[in-house]
Amino acid sequence: MADDRPGITPADDPYEFDWPDDDKDARAAEREAEAVKVAVNPAPRLLTAIVLGIGMVLVFILPVALVAGAIGFWIAVAAPVIVGGLLLGLLPAALLERVSRGWRRGLPEIAFIVVGFVVGLGWTWFAMTAFKEFLFPNEATMAVVRVRASVFMGTAVAAAYLAALTGTEPLRRHPKFVYGAGAIIGLLGILSVIANFALGK
Repeated sequence: MADDRPGITPADDPYEFDWPDDDKDARAAEREAEAVKVAVNPAPRLLTAIVLGIGMVLVFILPVALVAGAIGFWIAVAAPVIVGGLLLGLLPAALLERVSRGWRRGLPEIAFIVVGFVVGLGWTWFAMTAFKEFLFPNEATMAVVRVRASVFMGTAVAAAYLAALTGTEPLRRHPKFVYGAGAIIGLLGILSVIANFALGK
């Protein structure tokens, strides 16, 4: 009968033939996987953004510490990064996210990069100036090191802001990763406080 009616499709007469469906099982598996994703209780949005932002800054600093052979410095600086991120970085990011909701696509990303860079540069510049006696025994090296460190941290915080803006919603669907990364950051912060306390003695 099919030879008498060439070109027939299921749309022409879906009941005339028993059309094979080779992809039926694959589609069923996809629907089941989507149902599982929907059923997962996502991690809190604010926690996810904090983990992404602080984690990004720490990841930026880690390669520099490894190349310099100063992993202890990375641990020591973790607590200031965490505290600075929570106290100085979170509020501007939250306000900017609220203000930029209605902006055209691409503009929020640019704004987050610019504001993040300003926050990171300004915070680092202020901290290094306030503690210059402790950080710079040699006054001649202060200006060069402060500028380089401030620009580096400005770049790190700008990347952190952008990561928090674009990656929070996708990452929330993986709560185990968010909670695990948050626990690691918290543990690193505790170790950092201990290390700084030991150095202070």
